[in-house]
Amino acid sequence: MSESAEEIRRARGSFRAEGLPEGSASGETEAVVDDEGLSAGGARVEWLDADGLLDADRVLTLSLWPSGTLRLSMLGRRHETFARALGEARDAARVRGLLAHGLGTPQAFDGSCLLGGAAVPARLLVFATHLTAVPEGRDPLQVPLGALREVRFEREEYRVVLETGEGAHAFGHLARRTEAFVREVERARDEQGRRLAQAAGSPAFADGLGVPAASLPDFDRLLSAFTAPERSDFAGEVLSRAGRAGARLGLVELLDPDEESLAARVPLPKDVAAFLLAAVGDRVVLEVLSGPSAATYVFRGDAAAVNRDLQSIHFRRRALALTETEASGEAGRPYRLALRRLEPLRRLRSALVARVVHAAGWKEGLARALA
Repeated sequence: MSESAEEIRRARGSFRAEGLPEGSASGETEAVVDDEGLSAGGARVEWLDADGLLDADRVLTLSLWPSGTLRLSMLGRRHETFARALGEARDAARVRGLLAHGLGTPQAFDGSCLLGGAAVPARLLVFATHLTAVPEGRDPLQVPLGALREVRFEREEYRVVLETGEGAHAFGHLARRTEAFVREVERARDEQGRRLAQAAGSPAFADGLGVPAASLPDFDRLLSAFTAPERSDFAGEVLSRAGRAGARLGLVELLDPDEESLAARVPLPKDVAAFLLAAVGDRVVLEVLSGPSAATYVFRGDAAAVNRDLQSIHFRRRALALTETEASGEAGRPYRLALRRLEPLRRLRSALVARVVHAAGWKEGLARALA
């Protein structure tokens, strides 16, 4: 008789906890896995803090942040099934924690990430908006479909290479599913391109990538069409400060949509938002023109680099909007892994000059941020 999902997530064995906030302990216990973490012998570990997982010599070792370890052993015949359940729960939580999750059910492939010359076994998840790779024992990584410049199968190396503006990602050990993986990535990319082209009435847009005004003959018409009437004044003020030469217009398929949003003059599909990215001196202004509730974000840096980082996090702004006090408190707990280890988010937060709320005094606040 096959075990139930609940039974697979439980196993009796030995545990040893060292360096945990509640202290060190050891003994016999029932270890229990759930979606958020692991409980064993009075110790509680959350997956977002379990930065390392090693399964060696029939001992499961979780390395914890900021310090400490939890080891499970003597699991007997339950070792393999329990280890698999633990790994899957941890991976799923850390995919969410690193903002690499998506909408809908992805197409899944077993393969490897080719990282620094090493082939690391990985689960590859093709969402409608991005690819998420979950290499064993390492942080998940994601590749936005809107960033893809080429999908290439290199037959000599028998690997698949995804080229983006920031570099290449290589995947292998897909065996008979190699060509199916290539087709699925290309299909998802092409379908997303068609969705955005239909929404915009133009093939110029890739998900999350701002198009320079100089490359859009219909820039003024598209800007007006994409902008909610309630945000016209904000967009106009940003554009007047940047000029057309510094402006980029884009569309993004949101993965954390708000329940309430503002419709563009020409309605866009559900969960699609338009944005204006504008360079003003050494500052870059992000104005969300339609879609979710928003503020104006002002960054220090290069517009193309800021755009790449925003695209890498799919314009998810909740973690970006946290103050340092909020980030270190209860509001920041769901985002603590991303705040620690997601480099695009860390760069954006470091570059953030101001978040100017759409309210009275907005124009003055923008002027101060750009000064």
